[in-house]
Amino acid sequence: MLSVITYGRNDNYGFNLHKRTAFGFNCLAEALTDEDEILFVDYNTPRHLPTLPEFIWDTLTPKALSLLKVIRISPEIHEQIKRDSPLKILENVARNAAIVRSNRLNHWVLSTNPDVLLVLASGWPNMAALLRSQPDSFYEMPRFDIPESVWSALPRGEPRNNLHVLRDWLVHNKAAIAETVPDYRFQKFLLFDAPGDFQLAPREYFFRLRGFDESMNRYLHSDSNLAKRMWLLNGERTDHLLGHLWILHQDHYLSGEWANNVGTIVHNDYHGKVRLQTQIEANDSDWGLQGLSLPMFSLGQRAEIGSRFFSPLNVSVNGGLPLSREVDWGLQPLYRLCHYEPEVVALYVRELLLILPPESVICYLGENSETLRQLTRRWQEISPASTVADLRRNEIPAEKLTPDVLLVDCYYERSSEWEQRHRTFQQQLQGQLARGRIRKSEMDEELTRFTDNSDEQQLRNRLLAIWENYLCRIQARPGMHIVLIGCNNYAAHFFAFQETFAKLCAERGDDRSWLSRWHGWYQKFKVRLQVDAAPNIFLKAAWGLRLLKRRAFRKYTGHESLMGYLYFDHFMRNRGRLLKTLNLRTLYVHHRLVIMRLES
Repeated sequence: MLSVITYGRNDNYGFNLHKRTAFGFNCLAEALTDEDEILFVDYNTPRHLPTLPEFIWDTLTPKALSLLKVIRISPEIHEQIKRDSPLKILENVARNAAIVRSNRLNHWVLSTNPDVLLVLASGWPNMAALLRSQPDSFYEMPRFDIPESVWSALPRGEPRNNLHVLRDWLVHNKAAIAETVPDYRFQKFLLFDAPGDFQLAPREYFFRLRGFDESMNRYLHSDSNLAKRMWLLNGERTDHLLGHLWILHQDHYLSGEWANNVGTIVHNDYHGKVRLQTQIEANDSDWGLQGLSLPMFSLGQRAEIGSRFFSPLNVSVNGGLPLSREVDWGLQPLYRLCHYEPEVVALYVRELLLILPPESVICYLGENSETLRQLTRRWQEISPASTVADLRRNEIPAEKLTPDVLLVDCYYERSSEWEQRHRTFQQQLQGQLARGRIRKSEMDEELTRFTDNSDEQQLRNRLLAIWENYLCRIQARPGMHIVLIGCNNYAAHFFAFQETFAKLCAERGDDRSWLSRWHGWYQKFKVRLQVDAAPNIFLKAAWGLRLLKRRAFRKYTGHESLMGYLYFDHFMRNRGRLLKTLNLRTLYVHHRLVIMRLES
């Protein structure tokens, strides 16, 4: 019977946006039947954030959840169509996107806002019953503002009681005053002030008009333009439903945003687009972004999908708070970082996948088949018809790939040879400790240094070989997400990836300095020094001198390595220049996960 059109953005606009929206949806659902629908267009919410309804879903009633359908228009689409608009939301595009995607079986369309409440007279159980008795026409209604202190004092989860309380509050305070527009005698298409909160007409009317005028991409008067064209289409007639229905608006003027917008943002041309408007149709045949496949989903179904993430738990087992695995107190930070559990890491990658359009292209670059399997499984839970493309398995494409998400796996498994070297060096250190030549803390530190240096050397060689062979197939583009798995923003391979990506994908030259190259050579020498110290008297002496040097530097400077100090300062300055050039924004850092977005 009825499709209700609303729009918004997850930006906390106005006073207490999240409660205001949930309060409105819950109350609106009370006036509807199961055959009706509420369409919310989430416009230009940043990609890494959920839509506004998803953000507040747990505060909605079951009825509101079942009726609410969400359409998402991304920031990328906004940038393509905004032209010279200063606004973060193109209201007319948003409303039209909902109108053209509304249920064709519904006879009526109501264009309103998510903070508007419908209060029916006692003779009408719902809007469907009221509209069955009304002729096809264009309807406007006055709105009654409810102050912030009043509606914010009510619980959002009790919509039926809230509607009764607010109705009685208006009656008791004699505040149910219909504000007609000035000079009504000179025009008949605008009956009341703020017409955009209730514009009702048959769905066919909206399609004959081609919706709201999308050329009006500035502030205000879009609703007046629609009212004028509806009036012309309807035989110069505008009707109302006074006596049957009240329209309440949750006031939010105290935030000051509305007043600031009115005073500072350029308005649409009221004279040309309203007073002198004579054309009934607006827009071209592609109005409402009909040519784009916009993500659209039922909020109730999305909430059900979320509940599937929780399997039944055995309380008797979990009551003892058992850990999933034993605590690893070993001093091997890099190995622990890169030698991860694929199933666990995939749980956190899923958070990014959940906010992507189902048609997104996901590519995997790595050599851990279990990680790829887990990531594919998580993506297919969200988009069943999709898969994760393995760059190393695909044939070389004729053109570069432009994925929406590039999953870069840094998983590391030590070879048996390096495990043996690690054990050999540990035995050497234990011998030095037994002879009293080093302290226990120095033994642990030396073992950690050797482990990290050797692991880093092996990991870097392996990753660079993969990256240099396959990253050249990627065409970098703004908005692309890059996920480093088995990594954090302190690991050396985090910066190695950025350097390689800049060179191969962003066409930035290799500008590694002599200090960077010398530091890399020195790290390789230290690994050899530590492994081969026992059989070689010269290397053994060099290792001892290095240990004495470190003790002296730590005692007198607080820093144990002059080379490390100089390199770190040099490295951070180079890193800053690199990131500025790449414009890679880090969105999220987990223990073993870094999610970045290429801004430009």
